[in-house]
Amino acid sequence: MHHFLNAGDFHVGHSHTFDHITLLSTGKVLMKHNKGEQEFTAPHLIVTPKDVAHQFIALADNTVFCCIHAIRDGDGVDDVASPEITSEQQWDLLSQYALTRTES
Repeated sequence: MHHFLNAGDFHVGHSHTFDHITLLSTGKVLMKHNKGEQEFTAPHLIVTPKDVAHQFIALADNTVFCCIHAIRDGDGVDDVASPEITSEQQWDLLSQYALTRTES
């Protein structure tokens, strides 16, 4: 989850190893990606294909968005997190499977 307090706040660009959605729950963002730019206003689900480098910039104060994706194995074939996963197991899986790639 990302919470931008002020318009103009942003995070470092990255890409994901799997397709995913981002739930923009409050506010407005500019999504810059390697195919252009798009503006979104909450509430909105943003679909991002894997390997698309993207960055979000808040266009409104109090902007909140969450990246939502399954935790999968390295081949992207099987989900590896059961619905009964504990917080400790979640952190262990997150350390094993890269979900993002930081762009330079």
